[in-house]
Amino acid sequence: MTKTWSLHLIVACLLLGFTGGALAKDCIGFIPSGGGGIFWKGVHSGAVEAGKTLGYDIYFRGPQEESQAAIQTAVLEMVRQRGCKALVIAPGSADMALAVGKLQRSGVPVIYVDRNLGAPAATGMVGTDNYKAGQMAGEAMARSLKGKGSVLLFRMKHGLQTTDQRENGFAEAAARKGLQVIDGGYLGAVYGEAFVNASSALASQKGKFQGVFAPNEATSMGVLAALRDQHLAGQVTYIAVDVTDRLLEGLQSGAVQGLVVQAAHAIGYQAVRMAVSAVDKKMPVNRRVTVDAIYLTRETADSYIP
Repeated sequence: MTKTWSLHLIVACLLLGFTGGALAKDCIGFIPSGGGGIFWKGVHSGAVEAGKTLGYDIYFRGPQEESQAAIQTAVLEMVRQRGCKALVIAPGSADMALAVGKLQRSGVPVIYVDRNLGAPAATGMVGTDNYKAGQMAGEAMARSLKGKGSVLLFRMKHGLQTTDQRENGFAEAAARKGLQVIDGGYLGAVYGEAFVNASSALASQKGKFQGVFAPNEATSMGVLAALRDQHLAGQVTYIAVDVTDRLLEGLQSGAVQGLVVQAAHAIGYQAVRMAVSAVDKKMPVNRRVTVDAIYLTRETADSYIP
């Protein structure tokens, strides 16, 4: 077995389990960052729908977790070998800059989705306005607490553009609306790690806060479990980001007061549409498309369509 095939076998065992098209003449490579399972499933469904509409196969592969960003380099090489006409990528690390730049110089358009992390300037970008999404959560928290009290702000991982922006947006809006913001620290990118760290922080800060915020799916799930473990679910206002069946159940039970939800399907659809436009040379350079998040409560949850 050659070194290249050994690497590909290892990578295959660590990839998200989405099906991609077979080797095809017209292919768009799509590399998610990993983690955020339900979000990326929604992005995948939008990408595949756009591919069918526009006549392209979508080769959708990425690492299982945000912490496995190095795997993206190997997946990018697979995209290159397949001869995909364009690449859509959510770079998990600035270390991707070299490989992305090399692909661009070969004439393959690159569209960033969700974040760019300081990688080379891309042909286009599609994503949520994450600072605005964080502000949405902070303002909702202030309304719930009537502009008084303290809130525990949990963070995901230092230097990750999307969650950094949500956390900063939340802190700005909550403070502007009269709340004291307590930094609960970084929880990590994996559910189990987030649960353990959140449980410790909740115990150490118990009695000092009336609200809690978490910035993405893994932390939102971990904090919900920790609130239940500490018998705080429903006793404090909890606003989270992203959506899963368990978070929706928490919304109905009162353990979660609100969810900031990204339009994942629309993001995937628009990213592939932009990639095809770039292939056809029908798109201005450095185009940016922002897709607004929505805020779900118990009363509006039934209107949510993934």
